[in-house]
Amino acid sequence: MGEKTVVPFGPQHPVLPEPIHLDLVLEDEKVMDVIPSIGFIHRGLEKLVEKREFGDFVHVAERICGICSFIHGMTYCYGIETIMKIEVPLRADYLRLIISELSRLHSHLLWAGLMADAIGFESLFMQAWRIREKVLDILEETTGGRVIFGVCKIGGMRRDID
Repeated sequence: MGEKTVVPFGPQHPVLPEPIHLDLVLEDEKVMDVIPSIGFIHRGLEKLVEKREFGDFVHVAERICGICSFIHGMTYCYGIETIMKIEVPLRADYLRLIISELSRLHSHLLWAGLMADAIGFESLFMQAWRIREKVLDILEETTGGRVIFGVCKIGGMRRDID
């Protein structure tokens, strides 16, 4: 067993999208553990929804992250639907799947572009973000929004597509 060292990382660093402090536990030069301290990004969402109806949290969940807003809302709805044994129509399941996959494409293209930019590969950055824009255009046309869609609800979807 090698020597253990704790290296503090953050809360401000160019590679971190939000301020977060991490204690990296190293053994020799290998990261063995990461101890996060999220105090800098804690938003107190549990207090925000404490005295509201459980259906109102979908709106809040979609605002946890602007990159993957649909997934947060859909996951919350899925959890409530599972607990309450609510049957979601097959069409709504398919629509959720389509929007989830488009959101995943958007997220991966965003981060691929940012990584390419960070290493100086500007042409890949531009290509990734060009494709990402097309994905966002599709999402906007189908949901009415480019960042927060507001289409998922407990038991199905708020909006249908043709």
